[in-house]
Amino acid sequence: MSKNGRSLVVEQVIRLNAALESIPGLREVSVQKMDVGDLTADDFSLLPYADLPLGAMKRTAGGRADELVICMDFALEEGVRGLLGLEFVSWWVRDAARAGAAMQVRSLALPPIGEQFGSTLRFRIDWFYTDPDNEMQRLLAAVDALASDLESTIAQQDIVKRIEGRPAPPQRVSAGLRTLFRCKPH
Repeated sequence: MSKNGRSLVVEQVIRLNAALESIPGLREVSVQKMDVGDLTADDFSLLPYADLPLGAMKRTAGGRADELVICMDFALEEGVRGLLGLEFVSWWVRDAARAGAAMQVRSLALPPIGEQFGSTLRFRIDWFYTDPDNEMQRLLAAVDALASDLESTIAQQDIVKRIEGRPAPPQRVSAGLRTLFRCKPH
């Protein structure tokens, strides 16, 4: 997390980062916060804001007052482990959103220019957090609760063992990809 350009790494953020890192198939995990309360739709075209959840923020014409976005970024290992890790994270975020958390997971990439094409894909969990009092202890308690939930979900679902111990058959992955990209008649 950063505050006024300085790095602020606290126990709760380290715990959330470690919980994400414990999921097999995820790599290059980082957690940061972005204060979006003052952003307007006019800011969206500016490069520093390119990785923000602009589609969601366009619905509110910018950031809401006293709003932060906790960004949890990660890349995937190549192969089945990465896809299984992404599948688990996608389910966890979806389940949290269904329970009322303002969360989403999405992909990010740089433009397909030259040699960078094919090497910049990463993923981000956006967690919209609002506190009218801007109380740091309340934010850290919420981050800690999120980390605790992720840790317990990983344990309850036995995700590490399920990903590490069960290589998915290649035909299952390719069949899923074929289904994903299958053209549907209009």
